[in-house]
Amino acid sequence: MPNAVRYHRFSTKRQDKGSSIDRQNELTHALCERKKWNVVETLEDKGQSAWKGDNLRVGELGKFKDRVDAGEYETGTRLVIENLDRLSRQEVKFARRWIEDITDKGIVVAVCTPEIEIDSDSLSGSNLVSMIQYLLEAQRSTGESARKSEMSKKTVANGLKLARKGIVYSPKAPEWLRGIKGDKFEVIEERAAIVRQIYEWSASGLGYTAIASRLTATVEPWTKPSKRGHHWKLGYIRDILTLPLVEGEYHPKTGNDKTPTGEVILNYYPRIVDADLVQRARAAIRRRDGTGGAGRREARNLFAGTVKCGHCGDAMVRIVQRNQQKTLYEYLKCTRFNAAGAPKPEDDAETRAKRCTNTTMFRYDLFEKAALQEILHLALDNSFFVKTEDISPLAGKVADLTKAVELLERERANLMGFIRKYGEDADTERDVNEVRSKLNKARVDLETAQAALDEAKGKVSPDEHLRRVLEVREAIHSKDQEEQEQARRKVRDAIQAIVTIVMCRSSAPLPGKKIPQRKIEMTLAGGYMAYEFDGEGKLLQKVSLQGIPDMMQGIAATDGGALVETIRNRRIQNA
Repeated sequence: MPNAVRYHRFSTKRQDKGSSIDRQNELTHALCERKKWNVVETLEDKGQSAWKGDNLRVGELGKFKDRVDAGEYETGTRLVIENLDRLSRQEVKFARRWIEDITDKGIVVAVCTPEIEIDSDSLSGSNLVSMIQYLLEAQRSTGESARKSEMSKKTVANGLKLARKGIVYSPKAPEWLRGIKGDKFEVIEERAAIVRQIYEWSASGLGYTAIASRLTATVEPWTKPSKRGHHWKLGYIRDILTLPLVEGEYHPKTGNDKTPTGEVILNYYPRIVDADLVQRARAAIRRRDGTGGAGRREARNLFAGTVKCGHCGDAMVRIVQRNQQKTLYEYLKCTRFNAAGAPKPEDDAETRAKRCTNTTMFRYDLFEKAALQEILHLALDNSFFVKTEDISPLAGKVADLTKAVELLERERANLMGFIRKYGEDADTERDVNEVRSKLNKARVDLETAQAALDEAKGKVSPDEHLRRVLEVREAIHSKDQEEQEQARRKVRDAIQAIVTIVMCRSSAPLPGKKIPQRKIEMTLAGGYMAYEFDGEGKLLQKVSLQGIPDMMQGIAATDGGALVETIRNRRIQNA
């Protein structure tokens, strides 16, 4: 009973979802069953092109030939295929040469449709006509494919010419636009309003999951239902917030893998979100990186992403426990110890590295209260309170210039890549100098606009600033959940901007004590200030590394008016 190796192939990933492989599998299986051949292997090339010959060179057929040449298959082994164009759609001589090479080694090519067997002897016999006929047909198909490919390229090129003029060349558009080929895009205003709301939510601190939950509860999803139900998908929310479609930009792609060409066509789509809001929403996304977890929406851990174990350097996780009286306590615990425990004498080096000696839990709720008492007035600078309408024109200008610098830098990088690949000539040298000049001017304009924006943000008085800080301090403990979440997200984002690291360390108990000594060290960005707290949230010491007066030192008053008055007097004295 001869052995058989079945071979199946399709060219594009799209066919993976169709019936191509199933059909080939049925035909080759039926032929092997009918001929009583012993199937020893099934080879599949998914997404390999027979037109380009990829399968014969680097695909499973390429590996098969290498093994044939090495003598790994018995003489008479059948290579079973649906039809000959599964092997190659290249020139007849190339495909025939490949078949001759393996049949000379004793392999027989068995074709299902038409049912023929090709070995070294039959290549000059009756099967030769059938083989040549099918290879010629395959070559004709190759020519047709090449012609269609060339037409497709011309269609895309013509479409891009229209796109550069702001004319719709394809009705395909984002869900908030309606496209009419040869005309302009029309904004579906009710959907554009939802997109703007998504950006507002992101700027306020909500993550993809929280935004998706809110939309699912109130708005019919724009995408098709999935197996998990009909809801707003996180990936779709992410794309809306990160892709440049809302800014009106079109980034052409090419090839089967849809690789970006590097070109950016501005104002192809109508802009539906202003530049300032786009910048604030995406800045908030960057700030949220590393602050994930189940409590991201509520910002339960205001210091998420900055709290580390002082023994192993791993993150500290926030956990919640309740005693018998149902009183809730919040703790910080080393994630490495939480997962694997403390080192044991019998541990090998690899196991010991996965454990941590920091077995102590630290009261997060007490630390949060004490830390906010010290740094909240520093963290919440004026940018967190300024009214949008007061600085909107300046903020929009900064956002527009930031985008202009980004695009010019990308254009310069593309030109330099072209020069590295093809060399420099007079035209490319002129283009590079022109882009360089524009980029330098845009950077200067951006710096000037940013300075003006910073000045506008700083107009609030010190007293007003402190009053606003006190309002936020009260809001993070509000009984209104929405108000509390908004305040905590604002504080979390502010803390991420000024706190470099929070280290939790434990040491042996004091004589006569059972509980280990616990210390939490918090350092602000740039070494501006460092703080040390004990395990109960008591401030042990505070060090100013730059000699800047600490206006809040020693103030324990809870009365807002008294606090503001004290700070005002200290500012006058220091001045």
